Amino acid sequence: MVSMVIFGEIGAGKSSVINLSAGRQIVHISPDIHRCTLHWTELQVTFKNGTRYQVFNTVGLQEPRLHTGEYLSAISNAYGLITTLKERGGVNLLLFCVREGRVTATMQSNYRLFFEFPCEERVPLVLVVTNLEREVNMEDWYTRNVGHLEKYTANDD
Repeated sequence: MVSMVIFGEIGAGKSSVINLSAGRQIVHISPDIHRCTLHWTELQVTFKNGTRYQVFNTVGLQEPRLHTGEYLSAISNAYGLITTLKERGGVNLLLFCVREGRVTATMQSNYRLFFEFPCEERVPLVLVVTNLEREVNMEDWYTRNVGHLEKYTANDD
């Protein structure tokens, strides 16, 4: 079974992406400001196309200056997930869930925390951009922003 980690900041739509992929609600979603996922969760999910995945839904990370205690708890939680995944042989796929808009320090921290450090940039990463309902053609957002995104993820090697 393919193991997949979905990560991103609070409110990026991680749980909604899981529900959409599964074709039904299997995780709670919240339109409110408070965090919906308090601890990483492991789910066995059969996507609409019949493919089975072991999905790890992570705690949303936010700017550390907002609530230091919550931020440190979320980092500790992420570290626990990374340790668990290493013990189980790693992960096959990363889904990086971001809301449309500007590249933020939190977005960069999330990218480094899950992709650069534990996965050593060796695990395939899929960028999932949410909140594109105002776009006539959602792919246009990526076309307009790909150069800017690559600037933040460029590797000097």
